[in-house]
Amino acid sequence: DYNLGFVASLSHTVPMVAPGNVQVHTVNSTLAKVHWDPIPLKTVRGHLQGYRIYYWKVQSLSKRRRRHVEKKILTFSGNKTHGMLPGLEPYSSYKLNVRVVNGKGEGPASPDRLFKTPEGVPSSPSFLKITNPTLDSLTLEWGPPTHPNGVLIAYTLKFQPINSTHELGPLVEIRIPANETSLILSHLNYSTRYKFYFYAQTSVGSGSQITEEAVTIMDEAMASRQVDIATQGWFIGLMCAVALLILILLIVCFIRRNKGGKYPVKEKEDAHADPEIQPMKEDDGTFGEYSDAEDHKPLKKGSRTPSDRTVKKEDSDDSLVDYGEGVNGQFNEDGSFIGQYSGKKEKEPAEGNESSEAPSPVNAMNSFV
Repeated sequence: DYNLGFVASLSHTVPMVAPGNVQVHTVNSTLAKVHWDPIPLKTVRGHLQGYRIYYWKVQSLSKRRRRHVEKKILTFSGNKTHGMLPGLEPYSSYKLNVRVVNGKGEGPASPDRLFKTPEGVPSSPSFLKITNPTLDSLTLEWGPPTHPNGVLIAYTLKFQPINSTHELGPLVEIRIPANETSLILSHLNYSTRYKFYFYAQTSVGSGSQITEEAVTIMDEAMASRQVDIATQGWFIGLMCAVALLILILLIVCFIRRNKGGKYPVKEKEDAHADPEIQPMKEDDGTFGEYSDAEDHKPLKKGSRTPSDRTVKKEDSDDSLVDYGEGVNGQFNEDGSFIGQYSGKKEKEPAEGNESSEAPSPVNAMNSFV
């Protein structure tokens, strides 16, 4: 009996009635104002501390999906008749009720009031991905905003080229229907970097934008393969090997060409040189001495040297001085030797092998005597 009496006495200490005539007016998509009528002071049954508002989100009107109910509480002290509810989500439905508070606790809740927040601007698209670069086109894919905050009416795409010095070119704007999730952007410049700005729109306005950058490819080969094979190790190694082989072949051909154009010609001239045309040593003003031993030595085939040819020529010139008469000196008919000699060096064509050379004038004189 004591406990029942205590509970009964306690129940008589909290406010007796709930505020009446509760009204809600939305200020914008995230703010609402609540009005109520004050209760008679005699129904407070104690000291009036204020009014308390309970409110919670029922669902998002854009997603049509119920969420876990999470009630929020705001207390307004004193004898107020209105209060503001901030931090609401756009384009959503809410419920609320109002209660009176005294020193012992809360009174009964007013009937729940349902209200809706208007549309707001959307959040940024959930993602923007740029794929399939070609010579003059790019493919854009995107996801809708996580919080559309209203009915999406369109997407807006803006893009502009970026040059090598990071300067931005002219801005192009494209409006895309709200039900689209991809776009092939064509008629672009090859090997050019572009910057993209992408955002969604509701009837209220444009939402937060998302930005990305992408580059069109350089040539048709890359367009067909969609990969840069120059970055692969095997390709680089193969190209280096081919370049090295070509360089080696060029060096070998150059060496063979120089050798073939210089040395065989010189060896051929040395092998066919005639001793009769070797120059006389006129600088020292002396002539070689006569030697019977050398005159009667048989000539060895292929053993002539430049020094032998020089000595032989000097001997020939000495004989001309001793036995010839003048420049065109010659023997008469009974001398059985006729020949003309000249101070000029003349070359007679060689007939037969090298050992069939004409005898020197000295040898001819010896045979005559």
